[in-house]
Amino acid sequence: MKNRASKAGGVTFDQIFRAIGDPHRLQILLLLHEKELSAGEILKALDVVQSTLSHHMKSLVDAGVVIALRHGKWTYYSLNTEVLKETVSYLDQFTDGTKVRAELTRNTAAVLAAPALTAGSSEPSEAPVSSGEQSERKDEKKKSKKSKKGKKNKK
Repeated sequence: MKNRASKAGGVTFDQIFRAIGDPHRLQILLLLHEKELSAGEILKALDVVQSTLSHHMKSLVDAGVVIALRHGKWTYYSLNTEVLKETVSYLDQFTDGTKVRAELTRNTAAVLAAPALTAGSSEPSEAPVSSGEQSERKDEKKKSKKSKKGKKNKK
C-alpha cells in the first residue's frame, strides 16, 4: 500500500497525521463533524486569534482533511470524508496485524501458564522458561546477593 491518502494532490498519510495531531485542529474537526462552518463561526468556538485559526485551517486544507469553499468574502469549511475514510482504512492494516499477534500472545501465555508434566512423573513441573527470562532471573539473583552483602558490611 502506498503512503498516499488522496489521488488528487498526492497528500501523504504523514502529512495528514501531522495536521490532525494538534489539539486545536482536532477540536476544529469535531466542530466540522457537526456541520459546515465559516471561519468566523469556528473562531467563536475556539479560544484562538484569527491569525492562529488561519494557520490551523491552512494546515488542515493542505493535508486534504478539510475542504474550503469561498462564497463571496466568506470561506466555509467542511470535512473531506473521503480522505478521512482512506486514512482509517490505512490505519486498519495495523490493527489487523495486532489482532493476530495478540491472539498468538494469548495462546503462548496460556501454554506457559498451564502446568507441564515431566516425563515419568504425575507431579506438575515449572513451565518452560525462555532464555530471556533465565537471564533476567540470574540478574535478579545477582542483585539480591549484592544487596545482602551490602547490608552485612553496614552492620
